[in-house]
Amino acid sequence: MRSRLYVAAFVAALALTACSSSEGPRPPDPSDGPAGARADGAELLYRGKGHTSAQNPAFSPDGASVLFTLFAGGYNEGAAALRVLSLRDGAQSRPGTLLDESDRAAVNLPGSSWHPSAGVAFASDRAGGRDEVWVMPPGGRPSRVTEHGGDSGYLEPSFSPDGAWIVFQESRESGTEKKEKEKEKESAEPAEPADGGGALGSLWKVRRDGSGRTRLLDGPATGTDNRQPNWSPKGDRLVFQRRERGSHDWALYVMNADGSGLRRLTGGPGEHTDPSWSPDGRQVVFSSTAGGLEVPQIFAIPADGGRPVRVTRNDGSYDGAPSWSPDGRWIAFESHPGEEDRPTALWRIPAPGTDGP
Repeated sequence: MRSRLYVAAFVAALALTACSSSEGPRPPDPSDGPAGARADGAELLYRGKGHTSAQNPAFSPDGASVLFTLFAGGYNEGAAALRVLSLRDGAQSRPGTLLDESDRAAVNLPGSSWHPSAGVAFASDRAGGRDEVWVMPPGGRPSRVTEHGGDSGYLEPSFSPDGAWIVFQESRESGTEKKEKEKEKESAEPAEPADGGGALGSLWKVRRDGSGRTRLLDGPATGTDNRQPNWSPKGDRLVFQRRERGSHDWALYVMNADGSGLRRLTGGPGEHTDPSWSPDGRQVVFSSTAGGLEVPQIFAIPADGGRPVRVTRNDGSYDGAPSWSPDGRWIAFESHPGEEDRPTALWRIPAPGTDGP
């Protein structure tokens, strides 16, 4: 009952402060089926207007709404706002605005970024300069959690089940990557990474009040890029994606919440990214090119290891950033047709072993 009351208060506060989003829904994409359905059973939740890109869906604790990031200029481009979409208002409803600052970016993580009592965790440059971790408590204003120096950014925050801790990634560009970006700006052509990608990301945890900041994984020291950590429902484990220096391949890893017990979850070559947990903690949902796919699709894998199960089957589209609904029945994700980065829409599909409603 307590969780339901907190969620109700948060949604009520959102209704009081939110304005109708000006972007509205885009016209249906030619690749969509009748009424926004796909042949694999996925159904359209929201498609923005123009170049806006709806990304990173995360269910509310009661499963009645979806939090997401709306990028104004395209996929991962331009200012970014936090929106909330009610699933009770029908497909393609107009989302409410949680936070929208025209020249700033506020970005949530798929998975456990919305806690019933702590609120919504997100990364933002709203204070100017580098990205920091922030929390939007129910009925309140954004509260800054971290403040740090240097040239790194704090991104992708995820709540522990009790709401007391937040795990996040620290991203720092290597000298090679900086030079590549400078070269890209000069030539206006994308630069091919000389070493397979030079960024080295570390994982940290911090208390919600900003105290107790602890590094769990040191990316530069281990020569690895570690990203998108998500806390398990029991609070005992973390799942995240990792890439070795000089490699283009991402793999999923699991470790204990104190940074011990590191083990690899996925095997084989490919892009295995965007992991988050099923509500019972027995499975991990993720985006992957497993089996030689040209474009990533959604998969699920047992949290203790095993054979991945393919969830989406739409070879002509990129499907990524999945989140499992609290009742275990749905998986929400972002999707766009084709291989290149394009504005994404939000979809959902019945979870493995279910038939939806």
